[in-house]
Amino acid sequence: MPPLPRRRAARARVRARARASARAFVLALLSRARPSASSARTSKIGALRECVDASRSQRRLCGASAAVVLGQNVYVASSRADAVTVIDASDPEAMRVAGSAASFGGMRRPTDLHLHASQSYVAVLATGDVQTKKSSVVVVDVSASRWSADGTTITPTMAASGHNCTATEKGGRTFYDGYLCGATAFAIVGNLAYVACGDTNRLTVMSLPSDVSKTALEPVAVVGTIQSEELTNAEAIMVANNKAYVRSDGVCGSCVAVVDVTSASSMSMLATKDISEISSDVPTWRWSTGYLARGAHRDNASYPYDWVVDPVSSSVTSVARECVNVALAIGDTPAACVGRNEFAYDADAETSAFNFDLLTS
Repeated sequence: MPPLPRRRAARARVRARARASARAFVLALLSRARPSASSARTSKIGALRECVDASRSQRRLCGASAAVVLGQNVYVASSRADAVTVIDASDPEAMRVAGSAASFGGMRRPTDLHLHASQSYVAVLATGDVQTKKSSVVVVDVSASRWSADGTTITPTMAASGHNCTATEKGGRTFYDGYLCGATAFAIVGNLAYVACGDTNRLTVMSLPSDVSKTALEPVAVVGTIQSEELTNAEAIMVANNKAYVRSDGVCGSCVAVVDVTSASSMSMLATKDISEISSDVPTWRWSTGYLARGAHRDNASYPYDWVVDPVSSSVTSVARECVNVALAIGDTPAACVGRNEFAYDADAETSAFNFDLLTS
């Protein structure tokens, strides 16, 4: 296998070609006859930003990194705020914060979250401090009982968490011992969380409660783990048909590591696959650099809108789904639908951003 720097360089070239191709396609689309201003609407619909470092009550979206949608509510993992924030998006042009739960000690640097099938809680991946790498999987209660009588506000709360990592220093070096050190991505299937620990070349499976009311009887705990060089610096994971597909630096630029997770307590590595070979299990767009970088979740496929989160601007933007569908089809980032002006501070995003015009019906 080529040295790690060469594999990273190869991956960078693959991504650069993909971005160049996407930009060319976008320019071709935009060079066509555009509809008049009176018959067009922009893909960006509304935006919500909230990050005042000096105010605890006004920093609930600081470092917005990922989002998942249930009905008219958007649940956001805010890494710099150590919080999960719930947004009322019933009016996508005028979204508002409905409630938030934060904990520096219990939910440090949350970077991703998924809604459990019971709809009673969100499972949150808290990556922990960069120095200690003490990551955790946190259960945040968002059940009906947490909402106010009029349904306008929510008081989410941490109901349970699981962690397994100890950092010790010897001779000026830090050593990490445990199965949940340096987590970088996760996916949930049923009552299991599959956590990719890219910093320690590991995949760990954690148990989850079947409902938030059963956290005492069904704790968040380690079920199984596997370590391999093919999982080095893992940045994304998808699970389908008893296989975990992991995007990492341990495989080629267009490949994913494959883990047999038929038995979570005794997993095994399988042959590496090219992304194109697993498209029946995982759509190719889910591995795109833009998708991973912007954290735009599309679990709400039946809704006419989508949401793009941005950790730099600490914002959540509602966009038209038609634009997101086009962006993903051509391999561009969903953030492109937010519009050029929103990303003037980000040179790389600026070069690929476009404000997609959509014909009205």
